[in-house]
Parts: sequence; structure tokens; C-alpha cells
Amino acid sequence: MLNNNFDKGVSIIEALLATFILGVIALFFINSSTIFIGSQQAFVDQSRKDQMADLILQDIMEYVKIQNSPYGTIIADAQTFSSSTSISVSGFSTDPKVGDIFLVDGLSGRYKVQSVQGTGSSRTITADASFPNTTIDAGTTVTFIAFKKADLSCFDGLNLNASAPSTLTNCSSVPSEVQDLHNHWKAQIESELGSDITTRTIEVTDEGLVKVTLGNGTENTILAKKINNCLFSDSPKTVGFTFPGLDDSVITGIMEGSENPVAHYYANGKAKYYPNLDNNNGSVQDMTVSCSKTKSSSCRQTYAGSNAITVFLYKYTGSSSIRARPSDCSGGLSGWQCPGVRIDPNDISLWFIFDEYNHSNDSQDTTNVGQILSEWNKQGYFTFDISNLPTGARILVFDDDSESCQNNITNNTCSGRYKWGKAHDGLVIHLNTSDVKTLNDIELEITGVPYGVNRWRILKSTPSSCLIASDDSGSAHQGEWHREDDTCWQYVSADTTTLTASLSAGATSLTAADSSIFPSSGNIQVGSEYIGYTSNDTSTNTISGIQRGIRQIGKLTSTISSTESVNFTRTLSGQNTQIGFWGGYVQIENEIFKVDYNGSFDDFDNNILQFTARAQKGTSAATHTASSGSPLNVVNYDMRDQSHSSGTTVYEGPTHALPVVQAEDNGAFPRVRIKKRVTLNLSSSEVCQ
Repeated sequence: MLNNNFDKGVSIIEALLATFILGVIALFFINSSTIFIGSQQAFVDQSRKDQMADLILQDIMEYVKIQNSPYGTIIADAQTFSSSTSISVSGFSTDPKVGDIFLVDGLSGRYKVQSVQGTGSSRTITADASFPNTTIDAGTTVTFIAFKKADLSCFDGLNLNASAPSTLTNCSSVPSEVQDLHNHWKAQIESELGSDITTRTIEVTDEGLVKVTLGNGTENTILAKKINNCLFSDSPKTVGFTFPGLDDSVITGIMEGSENPVAHYYANGKAKYYPNLDNNNGSVQDMTVSCSKTKSSSCRQTYAGSNAITVFLYKYTGSSSIRARPSDCSGGLSGWQCPGVRIDPNDISLWFIFDEYNHSNDSQDTTNVGQILSEWNKQGYFTFDISNLPTGARILVFDDDSESCQNNITNNTCSGRYKWGKAHDGLVIHLNTSDVKTLNDIELEITGVPYGVNRWRILKSTPSSCLIASDDSGSAHQGEWHREDDTCWQYVSADTTTLTASLSAGATSLTAADSSIFPSSGNIQVGSEYIGYTSNDTSTNTISGIQRGIRQIGKLTSTISSTESVNFTRTLSGQNTQIGFWGGYVQIENEIFKVDYNGSFDDFDNNILQFTARAQKGTSAATHTASSGSPLNVVNYDMRDQSHSSGTTVYEGPTHALPVVQAEDNGAFPRVRIKKRVTLNLSSSEVCQ
């Protein structure tokens, strides 16, 4: 529901002193060219200019803030949508206007009125877009939005050296309220900063970026904010995740559960708490949990997906606060992992689950997840950076004390990694808030070349039973080992097309089913081969000027004899060959080797390859004479220039996606691609003009 209770008559000073109305306007700060002067006095002067510029921007935001439309309580009739743009509603005493924006409770997205039919209190409204194919109940709330004073053009070009103008280039008649603000700012600058401030301008771009410049022409403060004229819902139950290259956010619901996150995840059968809410004194105690241990993984296999990175928000709706001991924390590592984290009712956490539990031994599956699962998940590897975390964020579930974030969260950021085999890993972050509107756009970006995952898995916003946690009454997730891969989850993969004709080794052009998804030039991946190109003719779907088999080159600096047995190691200099953490094939001169990093993070970091098999792919063992002065090239064999049959997948390039190595299959370690980052996009829980 949107908040219908906007304060009226708030003065500018009060607006500046108060925390700005939560969720009213989405802001993006761009702080540029603030010049630091060595002396303390100059520093103070600079700070005062920053403050004055910020106060001006706050005044402008107050001026253009929005309000709900005055149509009263509007509700929908019971109806089922099937590619429909019409909705039946009632409760009107005044006709809605074409162009009005409205929200339908429980449905994602915002809609604009295209036409209105009906009399009395009932109306049939045709929207500018189709509603999701779903059914809504009678009495479902429909909220209309009005945008008050949304035109910023009457601030563009103001010069606060002079008195307020009556007209501007982009504003034929400057409103009296804007003139009053202009004169107020002018007086404040002269009183607080003095006549030395000769540059006093306000500019507005077409995108709603308002820029205030204050200074003497040489030493200027420039402060800018983007004013979107947006309204957040009072208590959003849906937000959005954005992925690079996708125009629209993927709408996700916020799962609510009666168990605190540590108990609900139950990593490796561990869920402990400290007896005191405000300190770590006393012996840790075991929590009461609702599920069974799943070996070293999360018990919540109902949330996990094969070869997928599952991500969702979780709100703890229990009645009691608890000071949890982070699961699988280490008492070492400078002692930062295990201090307690206070979790209060309605606190929100961010969950990531990498892959699922699926053992190669069926009896292990039966023991740990209550059923036999086909195939098995083999291994996985994943490195990441998470940024824009809120102050006070803490890791609640490490899911292996040597993994997860490698250091404490600093500057709202953490970097980490995981490896797994047969089981899987996960990460839960306490966001230290119960109000999603206070969060920044948290971003997780994959770094390096992951292994064993190939897509993202996002919690849907409907049906509502998907937003009830596993083992709580009414949950679509049911018990912890229930499998409902498609009921509550949507998948995001890298953009792809296919070859429409075979591509021979060495060929310099290719044809695809749809090349319009790629830029005019750049890089793509065909099968496992990384390719560059200079031309993309979307009328014929022909990509030409291609450079084949692009690979990084490692350097062997010590000799490998023809008789050296397997499982020897060599440290490479030069570039990383981008083989998978758990294995790949490399070529040195005319011999093909199978290699890995022996499951060691240290070996991976130091580019130490373990050679597990040689003379592969029909090649012969040979002596490879090398030294630091005369190194030999080591290249990834799976990424070589090679032939591809018609129908081979063609993946988008590095702008939006990264390569991912998959488990060995038929004598190769195939490569796919995955969207390189996911961002919690709070603008998806707002309504913007």
C-alpha cells in the first residue's frame, strides 16, 4: 500500500532539519569537483558551500514532491486477466484523468490510464500495458498517483547573484514560489558565505539532474542530485533486481518467515545464540529450529536450484529479538566473524544460495534430502564483490569459515569466494534495518571465472504463498526438502542466439539467428570459443571481421620432461589461462594436458597448475624446454579456434556477461556465460512520472 498521509505545510527549514520524507523521492548523489584547500579555515569555508548547495537542492526537492491523487479509496472488482489491458474498479466520486498513473496491489509494475468508461462510482479503465496473467480478488486496492509541481524547468538557469526573474529560457512564467525561493537563497548566500561567492548558478538537465554551483569562479563547489519525482510504497512487499543488459527490473517479493535467518538457514546443522541481547557474554546456546541438518549445506533445499545462484530478501517476522552467533564463523581471522548479531523482529536479510545439494551417491541424497536426486552437482567455484551494503551490515551465515567474505565488511563492501563439491554453499547478510526503503542499491558482482553455475534464480512476487517461508503455514515452499523449482522462482540467463550455419575453424564471418542482441562491434562467445568482431549487419544477421580463439597466455618457465609423471605442479607467469577452478585442458607446444588447481585457493591465486594427465586428445608426451629467459606459452585448449555446428549457442560478450566453466563433459570443460552482476534496484518499488 502507498502512504496516503503526506504532511502539509512543512516549512523549508523543517524539511532541511528532518530526515527527508522516506521513500518520497529517489536520489542519486553526484559529488564532483569539491576542492580541498590546505588550511583549516578554507576547509570550513568549503564545507559551508557544500552545505548551502545541499540546502538549495533540498528546497527544490520539497517543491516538486508528489502526492496521492484525491480520488479516495478505489478498489478493484474480482477479475481474471489474460493479456488484458482493462480493469474494473469502483469508489470514484471524481473521474480519473487520462495519463494518471496507478498501482494494483499485488501486481508488479505501474500503469497509466489510456481511457475511462462508466458512470457513477464504477469505471472500466484501459491501461497502457497488459496486466500479468493472474486473478485478483474483489476489494484489491488500486492506488492513483498525482505528481505535484513536477516541472523543474523553472529552476533551470537561475542566477542567484540577481533578483528573481519573471521568465527564463525554458519557463515562460516563473511561479511566485520559485521567485521566493530564489530570493531566499540569494539572501542566505550573502549572509552565510559573503560577496566572495560570485558564481551562484542552478542548472537542470533533461534527465532531471539538478546542479548547483557555488564559488568564486576558480574554487567552486558543484553538487548535483537527480530528482525522479518518485513515490515509494509505504511498506514495499516487492522490489526489483536489475541485471546488465536487461531493460526492466526483475520484480521479486520479500519472503517473510517466523524463524530468524540463522535458524532458518541452519548451515551444517548449526544455529546458536548468545544469552544476552546486548553483549557476547555467556555460553552460546542452541536455537530451536524447524528442519533437519543437510550435511554441510543449508537445510532449506527448497530454495536451492541446480547450477543456479539463488537470491532473495527475507524478513524475520518472529516476535522476539535474538543475538545470533553467525553460522560457520571462525574464532580466528582477527576475531571479526563470531561476535553476535542482534536480530530484531522485521529485520531484513539478503540471501544467496549457490547451487544445491546433490551427491554422487544416491544413499547420501536419501539421508540428507530425503529423496534420490538425478545426476549430481559435481563442483562449483565463485568469487564476488558486494557493494553498497548498509552501515551495520553483518554476515549471518558464512557456510564455511575459510570462505564467504574474506575480511570484515568495510566501507560498505565485502569481497569473498566459495568452492563446493556435491553439496553447495550460501551467504546470508543481515542488513541492519526493517525498512527496505532505507537501503542503497546493493550490488553483487561476479569476479574472475566461476565454475559450475550458469544462471540466476530470483524469488517471484506472486503467488503470495511464495512469500511465506518454508515450514510456515500456507507456504508454497512447503518443507525444507520440497522441490518446487518453477513455482516460486524465475531465472535470468545471459542473452544468447544460435548459429544458423556451421562455422569452420579459421572462418572470418558467421551468421546467427538474431545478431541484433549484440553491439555493432566487440566480442561474443560461440560455444566455448571467445571471438572478437568488427562488424554486425543486423539486416542479414551476419557478424564479420572476426578474430578467432582469443585466449589469455600463461608462461611456463621451467622444463617439463617427456617422462615426468602426472600430478606434478608448475607455477606459471604471465596471464591466468582461465581454466576452471576444478579443471580444464591446456596446450603447451603440441601436447595437451589436463590440469587443475588441486582444489586450493592459494594455488589458484598464485597460478600454480597441477598437471593431472598428459598426452591428451591424441597428442604425445614430449619434453618442453623452458626457462625464465625463454618461456613457453600455455593456452586454454577448450577456448581454441575450432569448428562449430549449426545451432551452436552464441553468447553475449563481456559488457554484460562473464564466462563460466562447467563440469567436464565428454572430454571437455564447456564454457557458458552468466550475467555478471545483480543489483537490488529500489527504484522498482517506486512510481515515477
